[in-house]
Amino acid sequence: MSELEQQSLEQSDCEDNKHLLQPTRNHETTYLLETVDVKPVTEEKEEDVIQKEKPPSRRADIDVIIIFLTYGIYLFHLSVIYFPANRIPHSNKYPNLTSISRDTSEDPFTIISPSYILEWFAGFMYGWNMPMFFYLSGHNAYSALFRRSEVQFRDERVHRLLVPCLFFLIVGQLPYSVSYFSPRYPPLEISYWDYLKNFYANFDLQAAWFLWYLFFFFQFMTYWFTVYHPAHNTSDGTEIVCCGSTTCCCSVRPLNCLTRFFCCLHFLLKPSKSPEEFKLAVSKLLGGPFKLALVPAILLALFEVLHNLTPYLTIVRYTFFAVFFQFTTTFSYLLIFVLGYATAAADPLIRQTSKVWAWSCFISGMVLCTLFGVVAVLDTNPIQYGTDMGVLGGLTRGSGQWLFIIGAVSLAREKYTEPKDWHRTFREMALPFYLVHQWVINPVTSGALWVPYLRSFPVVLAITTVPTVALAYLITKSGSLRYFFGLPPPRGSFLPGKRLRGFVPVLVLAGVELLCLILANTL
Repeated sequence: MSELEQQSLEQSDCEDNKHLLQPTRNHETTYLLETVDVKPVTEEKEEDVIQKEKPPSRRADIDVIIIFLTYGIYLFHLSVIYFPANRIPHSNKYPNLTSISRDTSEDPFTIISPSYILEWFAGFMYGWNMPMFFYLSGHNAYSALFRRSEVQFRDERVHRLLVPCLFFLIVGQLPYSVSYFSPRYPPLEISYWDYLKNFYANFDLQAAWFLWYLFFFFQFMTYWFTVYHPAHNTSDGTEIVCCGSTTCCCSVRPLNCLTRFFCCLHFLLKPSKSPEEFKLAVSKLLGGPFKLALVPAILLALFEVLHNLTPYLTIVRYTFFAVFFQFTTTFSYLLIFVLGYATAAADPLIRQTSKVWAWSCFISGMVLCTLFGVVAVLDTNPIQYGTDMGVLGGLTRGSGQWLFIIGAVSLAREKYTEPKDWHRTFREMALPFYLVHQWVINPVTSGALWVPYLRSFPVVLAITTVPTVALAYLITKSGSLRYFFGLPPPRGSFLPGKRLRGFVPVLVLAGVELLCLILANTL
């Protein structure tokens, strides 16, 4: 019998017995067995079953979640304008509407005045919105690494994350500075020029802070991801030397000491040396409904409590560097980012567990995030909670965000199973919408807040949503300019180019931003 015929026969035998080894198989991820003697899983140890994954197909539920989550961020930032004055730094740029509306003839029953209800809503959203983004980003990294090498993956993160981040540091400060012209009580005592310089002098990322954190996380964790990825580290030999072998990967690469440490940390201190053992580690630590719900929830709650009880640090005025010094915030987001990757790697187990407990996790997360919103309203300084509020806020946000996320993702997965055309369209618009929504909100509200009735929340919501959606759509159709908003440019585009591996735009943007920073601090 020829070798080809033998392989065909073995594959046929595997297909006939596949149901014995995969009782929880789903349509997104398919496994191919590469063993000759196929036995039921009850007769073999789980770690002896060698499986090779195919790249998962596009998931409609993740697209839908990102679309609605992005609009939720928009509602969050719009709600912040109507907070009672000086509650959080965002509101310091906007007026206290109570003081400016007392001289108008507006009917108090037809306008939404500064409302604690909106503050509660923003607190509720803050409890889980950005953690959800980090979780989905880690989840998507697992799928992306099937199609890219480590170098390609790292380079793409530069173009998709660092480029729009630098672009917004340069261009995005202008529409933010228009808030200078909004009504204020008391009025500002500085000129518009000084107000504008403060935006550039402070290295303020604005909404693009998420891209900077995400870029740092990807570059920091990519090697660790490839060590535990089936497309990069195969059981039949690889150039990657894994932790747990006779030659530890720490002695080979990468050179960064912190990355060495986290490479050998494995998954929540559970040692493993291959993708298969990594999945087993995830299964043992998160397997079962109680472990899946409680282990990450407890860890995240501890990080949140520590964050609320430690000083709110900034290095000089440069919030750009907060990712390196706000340790509790960084580690909290990094943990949920890694959990996204881990749950994607062990998807069959996680899906089977979360499917049973989806509604319980979702409702529990809703209740806890609601309580966190109440804490945000009751406390007089939400940025630096007092001891009691710090503990209560940390426990509710840390545990609530995880339960809400796994519950929402599981429910959406059962609801949205097939991709639709509108999913792809609005998913492509999501990142531009996230980046430019405050470019619309700031100028519109700066003028609308002077006009009775026009400044009411429902009206402002309507007159800012439409142009923001239109602007995001136009960006997706802007050809090469898409590149500066984190979208891949069309085929044949001159951006990013081929010189210096396509990093010329990054270097130019970095140079311009450095020049702006120097000028803003010297003029």
